[in-house]
Amino acid sequence: MPRIPRVRGLQSLQLAIAPTAPSTRTPFVASRAVSTTCAARSKNTEWVRGKLWKGEAPGPEDPYTQRPELEDPSNLPEEALEPRPRYGSAPAPVQASRLPLPPKRTEATAEKELKSADPTYVPAIDVEGLEEITAIKSWWEQPGHWGEESEFRGFGSPDKAVEKAVVEVYLRRAVVEVLALQEAGAFAQWATKKWRRGDRSDLDQALAVEILVQDGTASLEGDASSVSQSLTAEAEEAGEAHEQPIPLDEAKEMTKTWDSSWKDLVLDDQVKFALRKRLYQLTGNLIPDAKLGAARTVKHILTLASKQPKPPKLAQLLSRRSDLQQLPNIKLHSRKIGPIDKEVAVGRWKVIEEELKKRDLPVTGTGGLSKNKERDWLSGKI
Repeated sequence: MPRIPRVRGLQSLQLAIAPTAPSTRTPFVASRAVSTTCAARSKNTEWVRGKLWKGEAPGPEDPYTQRPELEDPSNLPEEALEPRPRYGSAPAPVQASRLPLPPKRTEATAEKELKSADPTYVPAIDVEGLEEITAIKSWWEQPGHWGEESEFRGFGSPDKAVEKAVVEVYLRRAVVEVLALQEAGAFAQWATKKWRRGDRSDLDQALAVEILVQDGTASLEGDASSVSQSLTAEAEEAGEAHEQPIPLDEAKEMTKTWDSSWKDLVLDDQVKFALRKRLYQLTGNLIPDAKLGAARTVKHILTLASKQPKPPKLAQLLSRRSDLQQLPNIKLHSRKIGPIDKEVAVGRWKVIEEELKKRDLPVTGTGGLSKNKERDWLSGKI
C-alpha cells in the first residue's frame, strides 16, 4: 500500500509550527485598475460607436458612468424660489368660518403609559364625574354649534297664497311699487335688489295710489314718492317675523272697488321680472320662467299666479247645512261608510274577526287567494 514519506510530514509540521511572517506580496485586486472594461474592449467600443454615428458619438463612452446633473437656471426672483410656509389642509372658507368646527380625532393615552408617567393615576371605576363626549354626527344639533346667522331664511313668503282675490291685492301693490320706482328714476338700480317687505301700513299706502292706464301705458295719481322711499329704505332686520296674508273676505271687498283697466297694462321683460320677484316675496307663489315669457299684460300675470280653489267635498257641503244636522235619523260622516264600519258601530266586528282567525281566513282582503272562478264561469269570461 502507498505510504507518505516521513520527511515530507516533518517538513509540514515545521511549517505549521514556524511563526508566520508578514507577506510583502501585492494582492491581485490592488494590482488591477478600478475599471471593469479592458483596454482592448474599449478600443472595440470606440470603433463600433464611430461606425454607428459616422463621427463623434454623443454621450459618455461608458454608459454606466453617472454624469453630473446640470442645474436648470431659473429666471424667477429669489423671493419666488424661497420655500413657502405650509398652511392647514382645510379650505380657506372653512378656516374663515365663524362656526365651531368639530375637533380632530385624538386617541386617549393607554393606562400603562399613564401609570408610568404619573404614579398617582387611579383608573375610574364608574362613570360618575367623567366627561361625556357626544358623537360627531350630532355635532350640528348641539346648542352653540349653529348660530342664528347660519339659519336658512327663504326669500319667498312662508305663507303661500293662491286665492285669486288675495293675489290680485298683492299684484296691484307690486305694480304701484314698480311704477313709483320708474317715476323716481331708481327702477334700474333696484330691479334686482331685495325690496323691503313692509307691514300692513305699507300695503295700505301702496293701495291708496290710483293707477291710470291709457293706450297700454300707466301713470300714478297720489303719493308715489312715499312708496318709492319706503322701498329704498334700509332693509328690515333678518329676525323680523312675516305677517300673515290678508283675509280672503277682505281681499274680495278690496277688489270690488277697483277698475279693471289697470290689468291691461302692457309689460316689458324687466317689469315682468320685477313683478314676479315681488309677488314671490309677498305671496310665496313663484311663476315658472316658461310661463312668464308668454305673459304680456298684468291680467296674464294674475292668471298665472292664482289658482282656482278646489271644489268642496260633498261632506263639507252637507255639514254646512244646519237643517240636516237637526234631523234625528241622519248622521254625517267625513268619508264613505263601508260594511266593516257598520259592523263596528253595532258591535259585531270583534266576534267576526275572532271567527275568521280561527278558520285561518284573511280578516281584510283576499290574503293572496285567487278570486271567485264561479263568477267568471257564469259571466262567460272563462
